[in-house]
Amino acid sequence: MRARGFAGGADWFRWGWPAEESTSPENTERSRWRRLCFGQDPTLTLRRMFFWATGTLILFHYMLVPIKVSGASMTPTYRDGSVNLINRLAYTKHAPMRGDVVVLHDGDDLILKRVIAVPGERVTLERGVFFINGQPLRDEFSKWHVNWDVAPVTLGPDEYFVIGDNRSYSMFGKFERRDILGKVVF
Repeated sequence: MRARGFAGGADWFRWGWPAEESTSPENTERSRWRRLCFGQDPTLTLRRMFFWATGTLILFHYMLVPIKVSGASMTPTYRDGSVNLINRLAYTKHAPMRGDVVVLHDGDDLILKRVIAVPGERVTLERGVFFINGQPLRDEFSKWHVNWDVAPVTLGPDEYFVIGDNRSYSMFGKFERRDILGKVVF
C-alpha cells in the first residue's frame, strides 16, 4: 500500500500531507491535525515560521532588549522587579536629552538612570537641589529630596550626568556616550 503523492517526488508538499489509503476515523483525525498545524502547504508554513523566528530574534536581540529592574534607585517611576524594554536604536539619529531614562553599562552591570545634564553643561548640587549652568533643575521626577552638597562638575563633549529618581537611594555621576545602551521604551 503506497501513500498518494510520493510517486512524484515532492508532490506531497503541494497537496499537503499524504493521505493514507484507509479512511479510518483515526487517520482522518490525524490528517486534520496535520493540516491544522501545518496548513495545506507545509513548505509555505515552514517559510513563514522561519521568517517570524528570524524577525523576532532580530527585534529582541538588536533593537528592543528586555531588562528587569533590580533595586529601588528609580522608585517610584520604575519599581523593583518590573520588566522594561530598551530601544537600542533610539540614539542613532540624535543624542540623549535631559529627562530621558537610559540604560548604562557600569562595568559588567547595567544600570537604569535619568539624564539630568548633557555635554558641556556645569552641574552643581546644593542642599539637595541640582543646578544646571547656575539655573535650578525643575525636578518633576524625584519624590524624595536629600540635603547633599556636591562640588561643581563640568561635563566634557561626550559626557552625560545621570541620577536615579529615588535620590536618597541612588548613585549619580557622569558617564560617557559610549556607556549608554539605549532608552527605556516602557
